[in-house]
Amino acid sequence: MIVRRAVVTAGARGRAMGLAAGDSHARSAAAPAVLPLPFHDVASREENDRAFGQFGAQVGILVTVGSLVGTIAGAGIGCIATLPAGCVPGLVTGAGIGGVIGTIVAGGPTLGVSTYQLWETYNAAPGTSIYVDRDE
Repeated sequence: MIVRRAVVTAGARGRAMGLAAGDSHARSAAAPAVLPLPFHDVASREENDRAFGQFGAQVGILVTVGSLVGTIAGAGIGCIATLPAGCVPGLVTGAGIGGVIGTIVAGGPTLGVSTYQLWETYNAAPGTSIYVDRDE
């Protein structure tokens, strides 16, 4: 329903702008025809809100866990690698590099899967997504 309103509003706005610019209602033969957008029902507002909340939670948790695990592992590896030099330079460098790598390794695939689930919910017909209340 929201998509239909947006398309109708955009069409009315375009006609109004054409009239304000002095264009006539008659179209010239060289003007290309504008094809209408395909209409289809989309998930309800509640389903979209639940899907977006789940998306944010999944990505947030796994990015946080990935960066924490990567920081700890990188600090340990860096400390062991620079043990003769006193461990601190390698610990700091390894922690930074490990945090970035952990964020990418854990957050990247999660972002892809969560984005796909969100997209599928946004394009589902009302009442068909996994976020609909089944007990109503």
